[in-house]
Amino acid sequence: EDAAIKWTESLEKNQYNTNHHDIGFMMYCSYGNALRHGNNKKYEDILVQSAKSLIVRYNPKVKSIKSWNTKKSWNGVTWYFPVIIDNMMNLELLFYASKKTGNPVFKNIAMEHAETTMKNHLRSDFSSYHVVDYDTATGKVLYQQTNQGFSDNSQWARGQAWGIYGFTTVYRETGDKRFLSTAQKMADFYIHHP
Repeated sequence: EDAAIKWTESLEKNQYNTNHHDIGFMMYCSYGNALRHGNNKKYEDILVQSAKSLIVRYNPKVKSIKSWNTKKSWNGVTWYFPVIIDNMMNLELLFYASKKTGNPVFKNIAMEHAETTMKNHLRSDFSSYHVVDYDTATGKVLYQQTNQGFSDNSQWARGQAWGIYGFTTVYRETGDKRFLSTAQKMADFYIHHP
């Protein structure tokens, strides 16, 4: 327990980190679990601030949270507003912040992000693209590619699992069966794809 607390508290400064989207991974998985096993008010405040930092990356035109800063794809395309399927793992932090503060803005952003991901990251067979890049002026999809998978049209097991977890979380928090259905169809693809 002492080691877990020491490790968790070493992350405290990241509550102000706006450089990337991984704040949910970093903060909710650590401080959220610490709260499950204890009752430290300071941890609650850290999580709310972490959520505030995460939504700085939200774009209302795209209706999504930017994952990475500008970077080049494997084939030299420049992504200016890349959103990766991994980002679904960060939404749990936003739902927590809405419940803790009573402010619906966090939940609303989480839902919009999930809806945008459902619309643009998923293929007809419910496998997922890793990266979708957007035009920030129009919200239009520019590219559907990969950064870590085999190819742009391959199925990436880790990303598929993040989608399943993320959509399940959104269903749990909203009761909206569209998200449950999406998680189930993504899971069916994962289980049955050779």
